[in-house]
Amino acid sequence: MKITLIGYMGSGKTTIGKMLSKELDLDFYDLDAILVIENKNDSIFNIFKKKGELFFRRKEHFLLKKFLKQKNEYILSIGGGTPCFYNNIYLLNKYSNTFYLKTDSYTLFKRLCLEKKTRPLISHFSKNELFQFIIRHLLKRAYFYEQSLKKINVYDKSKYDIVQEIIKYIKNKS
Repeated sequence: MKITLIGYMGSGKTTIGKMLSKELDLDFYDLDAILVIENKNDSIFNIFKKKGELFFRRKEHFLLKKFLKQKNEYILSIGGGTPCFYNNIYLLNKYSNTFYLKTDSYTLFKRLCLEKKTRPLISHFSKNELFQFIIRHLLKRAYFYEQSLKKINVYDKSKYDIVQEIIKYIKNKS
């Protein structure tokens, strides 16, 4: 079984992915973590800063293709921008079951305000700037997220309930 979790930063992809991997007894992978290891442990922020987004997105696309073709069973969490470049959403849907962890911009704002210091891409924003950024960014990316196999509305649900909803969908599909 191949499961990929997609969605905006702060939607819970990594947290849900780790819980899902325990429930289904599958290995969990995070594409951003793989990118960091491949880049000699340089952070995503530094890769963007030193080499630019175009370099980063090409590297991400290459690693994603390689991962999807090599691994047989997994839970994969990917960066919020991954589905939006190089036809990655097509590859993700072709080689895995994609689940969009969908939530509203205000919930994302509340979560990301708490995580601002650990997310270099948004750490410099004021609260108002952050909220405006999320709204604009989410609007651009939603088109790609909506192409996932299944949308899971995570608003006001417990992590456990989200994991159970994904498992139920997978069992009913097989």
